[in-house]
Amino acid sequence: MTGETTAVPIPSALLLLGSGLIGLVAVGSRRRKS
Repeated sequence: MTGETTAVPIPSALLLLGSGLIGLVAVGSRRRKS
């Protein structure tokens, strides 16, 4: 049960965290450059 329950939220969480981090880095770099 743990394998199935953890196999689903892990990729979604990684996508959310990844997109969030990329967004923050992009905004930070844009602010620093400007």
